[in-house]
Amino acid sequence: MPLSRTLIVPVGALALAVAGWTAVWHWGANRAEEMIDRAVASEAANGRVIQCAERSRGGYPFRLELNCTKPVVELRDESRPTRTIRLERLQVVSQIWSPGHVIAEWTGPMTATLEGDPAVYSANWRLAQTSAQLAIAGYDSSSAVVDAFELSRDGAVLLRATRGELHTRPNTADPVSLDVVSRLQGATLGSAVQAPVDAELQMTARKLLRSPNRPQPLAPRQWQAAGGSIDLVLFRVAQGDAVGIAKGNLRLTADGKPDGQIELRVANLESAIQANGLGGTLGAVAAGLNFTSQATDVEGKPGRLINLRASEGRLQVGPIRIGLPTLLP
Repeated sequence: MPLSRTLIVPVGALALAVAGWTAVWHWGANRAEEMIDRAVASEAANGRVIQCAERSRGGYPFRLELNCTKPVVELRDESRPTRTIRLERLQVVSQIWSPGHVIAEWTGPMTATLEGDPAVYSANWRLAQTSAQLAIAGYDSSSAVVDAFELSRDGAVLLRATRGELHTRPNTADPVSLDVVSRLQGATLGSAVQAPVDAELQMTARKLLRSPNRPQPLAPRQWQAAGGSIDLVLFRVAQGDAVGIAKGNLRLTADGKPDGQIELRVANLESAIQANGLGGTLGAVAAGLNFTSQATDVEGKPGRLINLRASEGRLQVGPIRIGLPTLLP
């Protein structure tokens, strides 16, 4: 076989393969953009309007990248003022060999404003990523991670944290319920020097999603009407040698007031109150809790067990009953 023919066959086959792969990539990119357009239209119909100053795609040949510069999100609700969120850039990436795994990276700073309120909230971070494992019938899981986070209001620092995490997945027994795990590390409030706070939350939000294949949460009133509730598996907060651990269940009544029961275990609560300069009234409340609680062990430390019961619009702690606010907008 002549040398030229020997080269032409494999080169031609390679060219066909490249052309076929290119066509497949562009087809997949077009399909992805169509899905995004439908999702954006669906969000807009529900009061969440998402816009990009410029949208582009890339990542050829082995992944798909969608880039949104200067994204703006408007949260519109007839019962509340419009909230507007602005960022510098959003990049969404999916690998060709794992199209169901979608990763988004957010570039700050982010600013948020409320219609009728001159205050400007701003946030910045070193890294902010979200990811989702999508499935044909909905989604399998989602995660969000933020490192070196800072939140300010008109330049005054409200919150700093070294790391924040949020992980969700549909509940295996009830796909319209959501299992949630969230963690916050090294958090401090304001600019005052204080011991950082670590927190962890594990819970199941019952009846939260619109449908198993539509991972969109119900509005608060719809969630309450659907029989929504919170199973609090664990809520742990630690600052220095002070620790608080809670578990229980909560729901909202028809008029939007909490109803349920929480078991709270605390150790060294007084030291945390004093360290944060919250003496006075809170100090007196902490001292009063000794008379409405029982001695217990909290992670090897002596502490107090407090039963909190919310019923008929009031919070009951031992013989003390306190009126509760309405939480629904």
